[in-house]
Amino acid sequence: MDSDPQDIYAKCLPNNRGYPLWFPEPSSRLPSSYRQDGLQIGDVGHVSRKGTFNVLLNICFGPNHALHQDLGVSFGFDPIKLIDRQVEVISNADPPGCVISSPGITRPNRTSQRDGHYEFTPSSAKGAILILPDGATSHDLPANEHFRKVAIERAFDWYEVARELYGESISNGSLYLITGFYKARSWSLASFPDATGTETRNIRVVAREGEDTTAGKDWECTFPVQYRDGPGPSHNGNVNQTIFISGFKIAVRDDVLRWISSKPEVQPVPAVRSREGSCFSRFLVRLFGKKNKNTSKRRRRENRGADVNHTPALSQVGIIV
Repeated sequence: MDSDPQDIYAKCLPNNRGYPLWFPEPSSRLPSSYRQDGLQIGDVGHVSRKGTFNVLLNICFGPNHALHQDLGVSFGFDPIKLIDRQVEVISNADPPGCVISSPGITRPNRTSQRDGHYEFTPSSAKGAILILPDGATSHDLPANEHFRKVAIERAFDWYEVARELYGESISNGSLYLITGFYKARSWSLASFPDATGTETRNIRVVAREGEDTTAGKDWECTFPVQYRDGPGPSHNGNVNQTIFISGFKIAVRDDVLRWISSKPEVQPVPAVRSREGSCFSRFLVRLFGKKNKNTSKRRRRENRGADVNHTPALSQVGIIV
């Protein structure tokens, strides 16, 4: 919906760095060890309506990785080997105090930024603002053709697993394979859907009293603005807050996705013992397993219907299927 903060934020904020997330902090659904560093190159998942990136799996990690152990992947796993020198890292991609805002938002008094205060005057009805008190670091995988090929080969399986896990919230074109991101230690962000009818449009951002963090900000506004800041005071200081993601946006033929959605009726069978692991763990074994000579012609035909586009602005790319 157009009034959702994530939707406004993603549409209004400049996308030259990637697709912006309203919830930069790692999802609580991830293993604690995975949350230490946050999202990683090779993550496959989707952006929820509220603006969290929900990780389904990572194509660079083996079956014994904490991310996959809970899903029951125990054999046949053939991950992509990613070495450090393949990834371009810029530690000061954005300097401390950097402000990223949508067109139509001006800053009349930049000198106040030295005290951690910011002032904005919007001239547009909709807008978004991101403040990075400690700057940001970028990671990017320039040579990503192998990732694209894997996405095309596995697209159908990924959607099948995602539908099992998240249901109908997984629409066609909603799965992403991450090949780059911007991360920050702290952030404060905001969006507003409609500032019309307000004679004076002013936004003043000040350090929150009594909170000893660079992220803690109070937004004093003359019109309705939704805002967030983080992480909280208990944060360990890691640069694990993902503010932008880039990568491949994956879609399959609509008729294939409809086939995934139409589940046959299943009747309970007495005296049948359930297998160890969850229902989607078997999907993941097949998903990451080595190629099987008995793979059906139907599955091979369906994977040819996959369409994969690389883009920094994930939400704004047309998918041709």
